[in-house]
Amino acid sequence: MARTAGSTAEVTRRRILEAANTLFAERGYAGTSMRDIAEHLGMTSAALYYHFPAKEELLSALVAPVMETLDRFVEQAENEENEESGGSDQETLIRRFITVLEDSGRTLQVIATEPTALRILVDRHDLGRRLARLEHLIAGTDDPTMLLRCRCALGAIRMGVMSGHASRQLSGAAGAAASPRLADAERELLVAIALAVLNTPMPTRVS
Repeated sequence: MARTAGSTAEVTRRRILEAANTLFAERGYAGTSMRDIAEHLGMTSAALYYHFPAKEELLSALVAPVMETLDRFVEQAENEENEESGGSDQETLIRRFITVLEDSGRTLQVIATEPTALRILVDRHDLGRRLARLEHLIAGTDDPTMLLRCRCALGAIRMGVMSGHASRQLSGAAGAAASPRLADAERELLVAIALAVLNTPMPTRVS
């Protein structure tokens, strides 16, 4: 059966997104031009701009599924919190968050290491609001100290997932590019670190 114009365009769009994701992860968002992506695909710049008028549009299309996954995770946790059970505990939420980050694969590398890319996410995808909702859920309180602890814990998780994926790629580990999953020991260590940040007693000040 012959492909329709719509299906052909969708295939081309997916190829462009895959190429952009690869090049952004390898060279950085700022270090990759639209011409680089077009040359990588063997297409003209005009053809690329037909599908994506700007590099910012490419990044937005790449991160949209990640944002949708994060929203589903937060909404599920909020719904559970409103039930009689009182919601999931910190450890369960942390484990789910790690899975969300693992599913984001190479896109996480771009988001976490590129100030320009991060600014686009904040401006276009309201990333700050999304993360604030998550922080309140895991902290379980509006207390500023606990929210700061939660911010630090989530930051450690993000860096742990990203560095684990990057180290496997650099070492040439089999399947590293296709599977960004942490080893079981890595995951358990990240969970333990996050819980320690959240729950370690504050040091007593000596006057």
